Amino acid sequence: MSSTPRSDEFEALQQTISGKLERVGVALRRHTLLEATVRIFTALLGLASLSLLFDWWLELSLVARALYLLVCLAVVGYLFYRYVYLPLRGSLSSIDIANLIDRSKKVLPQQALAPRVASVLQLPNHLTQTEQSQPMIEQAVRSNYQQLSQYPFQEVIDSRHTRNCLLILLALILIPVGFGLGLPEAGRLWSQRWFAGSNEPWPRNTRLTVVGLQAGQWILPRGESAALQILVEDQEEPTESVWLHLAGEDGSSETITMNRFQAGDFRYEVPPLQLPVQAYAWGGDGETAPFEIVPIDRPRITDLKIKATHPRLSEPFVSHFSASEGNVRLLPQSKVLLELTTNVKVREIDVDSEDVLLQWKGTDGKHFQAEWTHEKPVNFRLTLHSAEHEIHSHPRPVSIGVQPDRGPRLSFRYSGVRQRITADATIPFSIIARDDFGIRWVGMDSNLPLAETETKIKQNVTEAALDQVFGNPQADKKQQAVTKKEYPLYGPADPAVENVVEEEQRVSISELKLSPGAVVTFQSHAEDNCYTGVQKTSSRQLVFRVVKPEELFREILLRQQQLRSRLRKARDQAEQLRDQLKLAQSLDQAADWMRQHQLVRREVGQISHALNGSVEEMKLNQLGGEETYQLITQTVLKPLENLHDREMELQQQSLETLRGDTPDPLEQIHTRQDEILKTMDQILNNMAQWDSFIDVVNQLNAVIKLEQLVKEKTEELKKKQVNSIFDN
Repeated sequence: MSSTPRSDEFEALQQTISGKLERVGVALRRHTLLEATVRIFTALLGLASLSLLFDWWLELSLVARALYLLVCLAVVGYLFYRYVYLPLRGSLSSIDIANLIDRSKKVLPQQALAPRVASVLQLPNHLTQTEQSQPMIEQAVRSNYQQLSQYPFQEVIDSRHTRNCLLILLALILIPVGFGLGLPEAGRLWSQRWFAGSNEPWPRNTRLTVVGLQAGQWILPRGESAALQILVEDQEEPTESVWLHLAGEDGSSETITMNRFQAGDFRYEVPPLQLPVQAYAWGGDGETAPFEIVPIDRPRITDLKIKATHPRLSEPFVSHFSASEGNVRLLPQSKVLLELTTNVKVREIDVDSEDVLLQWKGTDGKHFQAEWTHEKPVNFRLTLHSAEHEIHSHPRPVSIGVQPDRGPRLSFRYSGVRQRITADATIPFSIIARDDFGIRWVGMDSNLPLAETETKIKQNVTEAALDQVFGNPQADKKQQAVTKKEYPLYGPADPAVENVVEEEQRVSISELKLSPGAVVTFQSHAEDNCYTGVQKTSSRQLVFRVVKPEELFREILLRQQQLRSRLRKARDQAEQLRDQLKLAQSLDQAADWMRQHQLVRREVGQISHALNGSVEEMKLNQLGGEETYQLITQTVLKPLENLHDREMELQQQSLETLRGDTPDPLEQIHTRQDEILKTMDQILNNMAQWDSFIDVVNQLNAVIKLEQLVKEKTEELKKKQVNSIFDN
């Protein structure tokens, strides 16, 4: 029963000593970690300092920096293994801790702690053995315990060494912090080069800057040349030369001496590129960081589509047009949708215009739309800005014109007569109306003055002019002296689809019941179906004066006599040509003969056409009868036509052969020329007979009219006598 209390007592002694030694072990581990941290931080600071020195001195490449970082990693790994892993890899017993204390204190063997600790911790285990002396064990345990309990275990760790380690560690932290605060640019550049892989060079006396460099890339349009500019800043002597090294993806490389534009400004015209090129430049004691020359597609318009809707259009107008040509014209008030497609994504579209304000709406960065109402011609220039790079397109001009809905255009003509007509005349009119989108209505009208004589007409015109100048309330009554008659020709058509309307109208003057001296005017009108309102166009006025038949007949006869004189002159020219043909000994003058014959033939044709016109004028004015027309047709018009179209045509063909290889015989040409002269003489005789016939007819008409007048006067006198008898 007595062994149990001693056993408990020894266990308490053992726990006390073990606890003190374990606390010493924890302190030793903590001190070991602190000392290892100081060693590692010292190594890191030294390696970082060396990296800064070597990199500033030698401008280490990216590969050299990577190898150096691997060496640093190996050194740190070794230090961690040597001073952290090995000391702390296993757990320390109380006896091991005591041995470490003895080695650190370098005590004598008789003063060592390890045997005493072993006695306290291990001897109580031998009390159960019968062959051992229990009193001696107990005495040894108590004696060693008392010596150990008085030992200053808390002073085993040197506080000065710990303090020094902490101070060193603080210094190791403050040194890089102070360097970063004192030289922030150097610290930034060092960290960028070593940990971000940057190739930005260290500042030297010579500093090179690539103009337009962004994120290590210099952008230029693909397939276009561009000027690479490098600015040089020198702190000492000015740099005279700068070299540029280019390396392509295919392995080719070249070194170029840049052109010195001015002091500190060097340039090189980069040729058109399709693939990226690696480059860097150097000069003086400085160099640029390696950069990449990247060709990209310049923004451009690949498709420009315009879609316009208008009330007049049944379907939208769509056109893929070349904006620079300006070949698109739209109706006013058109709703326009402009669709634009680009080759690359676009961030912004600049519109340089004073005519229209465009608000672009984009979908995927390549397709844009803008809308506006087209009221007037618009001109603008489009500039595209790339969404990914600071590059823009060449300005693209766009021109869109206006297609106005013009009013109808009218062509109003008459034929067969002249401006002097008889009261029984018939006037053929020809009206042609044209419009851009459709003719709605075409008509004509006549203004018929009621004045009977030319004097009254002139008086009415003068009074009307004075009324307009001075004002006259009775002017409206005077204007009623003009009667208007309308002749509808076409329409109204709804919808109007005909763009061209041609109409013929024959107007009988006899229906108007006009007296000689009256003036009648005709005018045509046309309307379209313009969306903004009907547009009406009026033609020029055609003015005709009614004259007495005999007066107009004399004018026509006078013109026919003038034509006969012209024909007689042409006959004389034909006779001269015949004489030249008879006297000709050679064909050298064939060209002159041909020219003279053509002149004569042309004159005969003009005379024939003029005579036909005069006969047509007689018919339309009802001058003469059917026998008269037959007479001049059979005796003058048809012979003239045959002369021009057949006989003179054959003669011309014969004269043309004179300049060829097989000319016709001159005798044959002489004979035909004689026949032409005979025909012309016969026509002249017929025209003279025609004049005599007309004179006879006119005389008979005068006699008939005189007799008619005598008859009317006689009847009037007889009527007066009868009336006087009954009045008496």
